This record gives sequence, C-alpha cells and structure tokens, in this order.
Amino acid sequence: MDIKESPDHEFVDIHIERRRVIWITALVLACTIALVVLTVEKVRELAERAVSPVKYIPVPEPERIPIDPDAPKVFKIKGYFAASVGAFEQFLNEGNNREEFDELKFFLVSKGVGDVVPVYALLRQGSDWQEVGEPAFAIPPKRDWKTIVNTLKVIKNFVVPEIGPVVVLSGWRTPKYNAKAGGARSSKHLHFCGLDMIPEADYTRQQLLPKLRKIHQRHGRKWNMGLGIYSGIRFHIDTCGFRRW
Repeated sequence: MDIKESPDHEFVDIHIERRRVIWITALVLACTIALVVLTVEKVRELAERAVSPVKYIPVPEPERIPIDPDAPKVFKIKGYFAASVGAFEQFLNEGNNREEFDELKFFLVSKGVGDVVPVYALLRQGSDWQEVGEPAFAIPPKRDWKTIVNTLKVIKNFVVPEIGPVVVLSGWRTPKYNAKAGGARSSKHLHFCGLDMIPEADYTRQQLLPKLRKIHQRHGRKWNMGLGIYSGIRFHIDTCGFRRW
C-alpha cells in the first residue's frame, strides 16, 4: 500500500526548507561580512606599514641634545655629583654612540616611557665615575632594553605622582664599572633594570622614606618591585625581584 503525505505534512516540509534556506543565507552573509572586515583591516595594516614602517627611525637633528661648549661637564645636586648634558654630548660624539642612543630613545618612546626622565640620564653609570676612573656614561646592549620599561612605568605611575620628578644618578652599569664601584655581583644595574635616584623636591630622609615604603607596600608585589633606601635621600628601584632593603 502506498503511503501518501498529507497536505499538512507537505506544509511542514516547505516551512523547514524555508528556514534552512534562511539560515544558510544568514551564515553566508556573516562569513562574507567577516571576510570583508578582515580584508579591509589587512589592507589598512599594510598601508600603515608602507607609510609608517615599524622600525627604527633616527631622531631628527633639531631634537638632539644641543651642545654648549661652555656648559660644565659635572654638576652637584643635593650633595651628589652627576655628569651633565654637556658631558653626554661629548660621549655621543664617540664612535657610533649617537646612533645607538637615538635607537634606544625611539624604543622607549614606542613603549610609552620615553618622557619619564631624560633618556640620557638612564645611561649615567653612577655618581663616583671620577673616583673609579670609568666613563660617566655607557649604553646597554639591546637585549637588556626591555628590562627598564616596567621600572620606568613604576616611576611614572607611582613614584612621580607621590614625590614629584626624580633625578637619576645611576642607571646602566658595565660589569667593569660595577666591580670598581663595589656593586653587588647580582646588581640589577648590570641588566638595565635598576635605577638609583633622588627627588628633585626638598625632602628630608624622614619625609621621604614613608612615601617610598607606602609605594612598595601597595604596588611592589604586583610589579615585582625592588626598593632600596640608601643613606640620605638616595633610593633604588627595579622591577626584577620583589624585595626591600
């Protein structure tokens, strides 16, 4: 005996078929839109690369540190000696230091930390370079550049808002300088992670210490922050190990 479909069953099949067509059409449309969006985004990315390639671009000459032949090579701030901009300009004129410095500056700007402190100050080896007979400045190897980024972020986001601008007395150190200056073998200065600083504002040691300890207590663990407090108002910050001394 033949089985014949009823009119109602035929209507249901047509309804199901219509819904299937609608879903397939919607899926194709969604895929088409996604493909168009991805294509447009890729074209825009390629266009941006063609116009502004993500690579080192030398700093234009007018933005370089101006040279003043009469500027002192050393100055004293709050009892500490520091090599000046004039001394740094002499350093830049040696070998390919200028090109390497411009590249470092571009790197820090690209990471959003090029304006926390003067970039040249990060290259001060220490305040006792005259005593140990080593150059006042040195440029760290590129493999270590990334380690200073979080340290500068901590200074920008937490230290400066709390105590105001700071002066960097010691940043990157060569192993030779560190050894002559009596630095620890595991010094974070050797990896371009630690900075020794003093505040520009007039703080007493009793005023400064509680502020620095509060910063370390609130943000130290999250940022893997090391805080060292030396004699007077000199202090150390790095982001390569949570500790305090």
